Amino acid sequence: MAIGGEAMDEPEFIGEYYEPWLFKTMLKELSERELGVGFIYSILNRFAERHDLTDVVVVVDDDTNGSQMFRLGGAQVPPTLAAQLGDAPGVYCEPDVVPAAECDAVRTACQLTFSLHRARFGAERDALTNIANRRAFDRELELAAARSARSEQAFTVVLIDLDGFKSVNDKLGHDVGDYLLRQFGFALRKSVRQVDTAARYGGDEFAVILNDTKGVEWRGFHERLRNNLLSTGNVIEYTVGIATAPHDSTNPTELLRIADIDLYKKKGKPLQ
Repeated sequence: MAIGGEAMDEPEFIGEYYEPWLFKTMLKELSERELGVGFIYSILNRFAERHDLTDVVVVVDDDTNGSQMFRLGGAQVPPTLAAQLGDAPGVYCEPDVVPAAECDAVRTACQLTFSLHRARFGAERDALTNIANRRAFDRELELAAARSARSEQAFTVVLIDLDGFKSVNDKLGHDVGDYLLRQFGFALRKSVRQVDTAARYGGDEFAVILNDTKGVEWRGFHERLRNNLLSTGNVIEYTVGIATAPHDSTNPTELLRIADIDLYKKKGKPLQ
């Protein structure tokens, strides 16, 4: 794989460095959602299509974990290739047919996207479970509901309440409770797909957005969660409530209300 486009000190998106296709792609993405890691793969896909590339890897800076690599199609970067590319930020193409200025524009867009993602990651993570917090979930729910209202794209909201968790804290202490919450968050994170959102909604309540589902596929998620919890060696019982857009509603507040009603019916509790 040849190296294309050394990093420039002050990249510009004007004159010869302006890339209309990249600018339009970013605008389209921003009209639908905030830029995230998925957008990096969108850029690489468009980039490969434009130049008939068989492989692309972009290397970006990460102040916390060192350089990060993203490969066309979300493919893994094997150690041998990673060693060949090194840590220097840049875009690496096969074949090496892309002008350096365009490679640098792609690198800059990917770096900006990744930096924004990392900044949001810190602000929108639950510190205990390392999954999304309520703020992040509410934002993703707003975006999913807007897409569903516009294009009837189906998705499912799943609310999860841990059973008997208060008694765990009362009898065994908060350290044990926190441990179980971390284990549940870990299992939840393993049970969702890349396009989904898993969050700690507060206390012992969790919430999930399952995108591109019509209300029945959530059972597959439920089964994965059960299996992943069993693999932790901990018995953590829970109850779920669901609501599906656009069938039930495309209003975020209404979807949460419907899922909450479903959850409390299953628990046999009166609504508060």
